[in-house]
Amino acid sequence: MTPFAWPAQQADHGRDRIREEVSDMNIRPILLACTVFVTASTLLPLAAHAATDAYPDGCVSCHVLDKAKAQDGRMSTLLKAWTAGKIDADLLAQSKASMPAGVALKGKHPAAEDSLEDIPAACLDCHGSDSKKAPPFSRLMHLVHLTGPKNEFVTAFKSDCTACHKLDAKTGEWSLPSGPEK
Repeated sequence: MTPFAWPAQQADHGRDRIREEVSDMNIRPILLACTVFVTASTLLPLAAHAATDAYPDGCVSCHVLDKAKAQDGRMSTLLKAWTAGKIDADLLAQSKASMPAGVALKGKHPAAEDSLEDIPAACLDCHGSDSKKAPPFSRLMHLVHLTGPKNEFVTAFKSDCTACHKLDAKTGEWSLPSGPEK
């Protein structure tokens, strides 16, 4: 009995046969995918580098007079209300929640107009991380901007950290810009 053997097949490598096989392939999706990949890998780094920061000055970029909405969100306007004891109930609750242990909040902000020239750096004089008399800045700001049912920062800004915190792409360091209100 002879062992079973497949019949030898000859490979047809002729030009016409190769053209036939290639023309049967749908090469368009492959070309499209390659084109998209090359374009994206070339342009995305350029676009990211060229992206404009809509809020380059942090607090003072957002806390502005918005005539279209008839809202005055400037820190000077807010501070004037707070020194008069006119504090929104939600803000007061958040302020109390972020107070250092054992310190009672009086519900009225002391005069601090001199702080308006360097927002928020000047605020840190009283609202530093080791504050014993006022809510620490970072705890209060994160509560104010990231919690609450009708929070504009959450709904309009999607809680985007980079509206306030700025990344130095060269060093990887984060910073919080500071300056006078606009």
